[in-house]
Amino acid sequence: MITVSNIQEWSRPHPVVEGGRMTNIFNPKYEVSIVGGGKKGRLYGNFENTFEVAVFSTKTREFATRFFFPDNSDDVVGYLGADKLEEFLNSVFRENNFQVR
Repeated sequence: MITVSNIQEWSRPHPVVEGGRMTNIFNPKYEVSIVGGGKKGRLYGNFENTFEVAVFSTKTREFATRFFFPDNSDDVVGYLGADKLEEFLNSVFRENNFQVR
């Protein structure tokens, strides 16, 4: 099971936003980009209990976020709560068939 603690432990500094963090988790079908923190207003989410999430097709690199979050009007979900993030990740990466970048 993937937890918020795992996401934080696996994270690395965001390459553009000072103080921001990022974790990418992927399998042969999907890559999930999870970011947050940093200077106010630069990233959505604080990387503690809210997160900014985007989902991509691993093969085409096209956004797949709206497939999983059909009520979202954008290709990025801002301020996704920790519980919802864990639920989502564990539904996509059920059998530990994932890697972290």
